[in-house]
This record gives sequence, structure tokens and C-alpha cells, in this order.
Amino acid sequence: MTKPKIVIFMHWYLPGTKAGGPVRSVFSLVELLKNYFDFYIITSNTDLGNDKEYLNVNPNSLFTQKEINYYYFDVKNLNNHNLLKLLSEINPAVIYLNSFWSFPFSINIIRLKNKKLIAAPILLAPRGMLSKGALSLKSFKKNIYLTSAKLFGWYKNVRFHATNKQEEQDIRAHFSSANIAVASNVNAGTQIKNTSHKDTNILNLFFLSRISEVKNLHFALSILNDVPSEITINYHIYGNIENQDYWNKCLEIISHLPKNITVIYKGELAFNEVQNTISKSHCLFLPTLNENFGHSIVESLLSGCPVIISDQTPWNDLEKNDAGFSIPLHNKKEFLEAIIKMARLNQEEFSHKSHAANNYISGKIEIQKSINLYKNLFNEFIKN
Repeated sequence: MTKPKIVIFMHWYLPGTKAGGPVRSVFSLVELLKNYFDFYIITSNTDLGNDKEYLNVNPNSLFTQKEINYYYFDVKNLNNHNLLKLLSEINPAVIYLNSFWSFPFSINIIRLKNKKLIAAPILLAPRGMLSKGALSLKSFKKNIYLTSAKLFGWYKNVRFHATNKQEEQDIRAHFSSANIAVASNVNAGTQIKNTSHKDTNILNLFFLSRISEVKNLHFALSILNDVPSEITINYHIYGNIENQDYWNKCLEIISHLPKNITVIYKGELAFNEVQNTISKSHCLFLPTLNENFGHSIVESLLSGCPVIISDQTPWNDLEKNDAGFSIPLHNKKEFLEAIIKMARLNQEEFSHKSHAANNYISGKIEIQKSINLYKNLFNEFIKN
């Protein structure tokens, strides 16, 4: 039986990892649904913020690997003629956009659709890019574009994919009559046991995300500055340095932290290294401005690490499940109190919270239910 063809447009994809959550979302999606759909991932031949082309990837050529089809454009060949030619060859049942702001792989595709040069229906996942937190950065240009899009109806024939009710509201705030499907992100991670040792008044925290303003690392570092001197904090930072000026700002804060606080930048983690690495730590500390899903949060909980995060994520019932803390960003004192509470735990108390984190996320993520939800989402979209 022939499987329906779904083209996924991504500005950045594997082997690159610097684009963070959207890459993880799509990787998990295609792995879990490749038995039901024929996926074609169309992307660029470089990673986020890097002009160096991938090694061992043959650009400008369609190839198949582990049942997934790929096409990596290099800069010279990324143009409308080649895009339309490729889409004509594939003849997809659905085009799935995984960005709102990518010019070549989202905005331009919408333009081509409005010019009636693309026939396939379009499903667009903004990936949190229409949230208030995300729109607060470079807001002037974004607001001009959103106003124009609404005025000229550029997105009237596009269906949106929101990953939670909050994102649905964010989309609706700009496109009030939008056709929106809600389906939570999927994560292909597995539950593992935390292997760290916990002494009282010692806390091994970690940050796992892109190092950019929206992830709020500077805020996290400023909170560590106020930790009492009898508590030792080790804070390991994992992620791509997306903005060097922003990282320099963080380094300046780090340089003035007291002696009881040690901060180490550990570089990027490959997907297959994430859980085994973080399961040796105690707690994720990520006071992000916005996450529409938060793969690093999910992977932390799956690895038995409680989390200290902002309330700008879908995971806002952590405390009642003893799996961590979700705290309003204006309440800096509460973040500090959460860190102190975690630091004061002994091994037995920490093990209890670690098991609670595992139990919490395993109850939230029902893989087969998610597979069925996405199957229905795509099949219904194709049928209609």
C-alpha cells in the first residue's frame, strides 16, 4: 500500500543540532510515524549560525536513509525554480512548515502558495514563534510583517498546528479566523534512572538549551549570585552559543559570581548523549521566556532530574507532583528559594523527587496516543 507523502520544510536539521527543539520535534515525529507516511525532509546544508557545509551529506540531491527521504539545499541552489521543481517531482499530499519566520522555508513557501504555484495544502507549525516572549525580540519587523499578513490575508488558506492551548491562543491573537489543529509535541526519549549522588548543601544544576536571550540564561546566573555561601552550586551549561554578544553578557555575570558557585560551559550535546549525560546531575535550571513544549524539560524529567523552570511552558503542575518548580518570571525570590530547597536535600529525599520526576513525565507522555493523534491529524488534512 502506498503511503501518503508529506514534505517537511526545516531551515536546519540533522546532522546539525543548534536549532534545538524544532529539530528534536521533527526527528521524533518522523521516527514514530514513518511506518504510516512517506516523509521528505527538505532543508539547508548548514547548521544554525554556521556557513560550513555538512560533511558526508550530498547536497542538491534526493536520497533515502532509514526510510526517510532527504534533500539538502546549498546556498547556490536554493531558489524558487529548484524548490518548485523538487515539489513537482515529489508531488506531496501535505506540506508541513516548521517555522514561522524562516524566509526560504516558510515565508517564501507561503508566497508561492498564494501565487498558486504550489498545489499541496500547507500545515504550519510556528514552534512557539508567535508567543509574546518570542515576539518581544526584534518586535518592530515582526509586527510589521504580521500586520501585513493579516491585512492581505496571506495565511487564510493555511492550517496551523499548535502544540498546546496556549500556542493556539497565541496564533489566534494574530489570525483570529485561523484553522488550527492542536496536537502536543512528541519526544522519542525513554525513561532512565538518575545515577547522581546527592549530598546536603551541594547541588549540581544544568542548563540545556540554545544560548540565546529567549532562554534567559543571564537571569538564571543572576539568581545564583544570591545563593547562601554555605551552599555549593555546580552549574553546567550545554547548548549552542547562538549569539556571541549575549554569551559575553553571561560571561560577565559568571566572572562576578561568588566562590561557592562554579559555572562551566560544556558545549553542545548530541541527541544520543543527552539523557546519559544529564542523568548524572541533580536538576535542570531553565527560567525560559517561552517553550511551547520544551524537549530539554521532558528529557530531564525522563532522566530523573527535577526541573526549576518558568511558568512560560506547558509543564505548570510540577510542584503538586513533586517533580520540580514552575515559577513566574517576576518572582526572582521564589527561584532562589527553589534552588535552596533542592540544595538542602539529602540522598534519600532527592531519590524521592527523582522518582517523582520519572513518574510525572511517564504519565504525561503517552507515545501511542500521540502517534494516533498525528495519524488522524495528517490523514484528516489529506482527506479534506
